[in-house]
Amino acid sequence: DGHRFLLTRSLDSARDYLRERYADAKFARYGLVASSKDKWLPSFGVDNSYFATRRVNERIGAWYNAVPSDPQSCCHVETGGTEFAAQGLELDCALRAWGSDLLWANDDWSIKHSGGNRPPLRDPMTVRKNVYRVLMTRGRDGTVVYVPDDRRMDQTFDRLRATGIREL
Repeated sequence: DGHRFLLTRSLDSARDYLRERYADAKFARYGLVASSKDKWLPSFGVDNSYFATRRVNERIGAWYNAVPSDPQSCCHVETGGTEFAAQGLELDCALRAWGSDLLWANDDWSIKHSGGNRPPLRDPMTVRKNVYRVLMTRGRDGTVVYVPDDRRMDQTFDRLRATGIREL
């Protein structure tokens, strides 16, 4: 009750929504989270590369706790954390960037674009779904799900919308 789930294809709209929603809440923390296995998001303005997220991991305390005006704060909604930085920690609202590593295709989930696993996993689909579960539950007050506006992700967007998530 009261938890907001919102869906959008516009990263800028999602960022603007979060900044406006929490403008008067100086202790609120909101930020960007994305799967470490996705390879498409950087071309849509979400740098979830190892080097970008390593900087978040090295200063995780500052990323979660710095005041919104601090360049290291998650509230800049520019640099994101992955499942490794997010596990066990929460934000007031998470901007969840949906990636290519878990797509809805032909009436089922697909990990075709997840890039493989080293070492090989016994059940990679379960692992991938668990990563998404972790990232989808990082927001205490709400979650904004950003699905890039790319035809390869249309079925995923439609599937999420069909669950009843309200569009931003």
